[in-house]
Amino acid sequence: MACYTRLMTLPIPAVQQALKNDGIDGWLLYDFHGSNPIAARMLGTSSSGKMTTRRWFYLVPSSGEPRGLVHAIERHTLDALPGRTTAYAGRQQLEAGLTQLLGGMKRVAMEYSPECAIPYISRIDAGTIESVRKRGIDVLSSGDLVQRFEAAWDEQALATHREASAALYRVKDRAFEAIAQRCRNDIPTTEFDIQGLMAGWFQDEGLVSDSAPVVAAQENAGNPHYLPTASRSRRIGRDELVLLDLWAKKAGNPAAVYADITWVGFTGHAVPEEMERLVTDLGLTETPYFCPHGRPIVSRVSMHDIRRELKRTW
Repeated sequence: MACYTRLMTLPIPAVQQALKNDGIDGWLLYDFHGSNPIAARMLGTSSSGKMTTRRWFYLVPSSGEPRGLVHAIERHTLDALPGRTTAYAGRQQLEAGLTQLLGGMKRVAMEYSPECAIPYISRIDAGTIESVRKRGIDVLSSGDLVQRFEAAWDEQALATHREASAALYRVKDRAFEAIAQRCRNDIPTTEFDIQGLMAGWFQDEGLVSDSAPVVAAQENAGNPHYLPTASRSRRIGRDELVLLDLWAKKAGNPAAVYADITWVGFTGHAVPEEMERLVTDLGLTETPYFCPHGRPIVSRVSMHDIRRELKRTW
């Protein structure tokens, strides 16, 4: 799924204050042919309508005016941004221009992650990092800056996420109810059948996604990359575990934020002891409440909330 969901204009004064606070001399943004979507989105080059097939650099210093370096045949790439821009043509002019651009810099942030610990941040190729470092400049990760100035949601983004989440919960409820009805009535049904119903409900809810939802029964629920298809799908029977994994965002809004939920159900009257023991043993693991990606997988729900949701008084 795509990680950058909205277009932003880089707030230069706020960035400069953050650089000062962190003891960094500048933020060096770089892109080649769309290799750095973070820089392209933050500076607006991805939506400018201009061709960007050559390397460009844009330096936001901790103080003073920003400055850029662009290729001569694409000299207007950074025209909408504050600061002066120098054009280069050929390798020698690029080298000289980069040296001039980085004059006075000792520590700069770039879209680099040490040992690629955060792949979403690691957008700068090793050669470009080397070309900066050979000028005696220390390259730091811009991860914290990206988190603050590109990845943070505003109220509108949060609202779109919550709207999508509420819609996904409705789709999830309808899917489990469809499975339950078919099992009670002995109607043969497959994972692919339920997936098709859910895809239709996505349309009803005004949702779009980059994939159909996952419907995985029994052993398929243990395959993290399983996705039922017309030619690869098992029947859902009674007394079986069924996993639903669905993600989407509201259609018609490029700035909308995805929601993603995963639920597990059981098509019987009582959950087997073996399955209950797996949940109990989860608490003995090193990180029982988070998936390997760091996302929470366990939520605490009060009895009051359970009674309210189920509309019961026990």
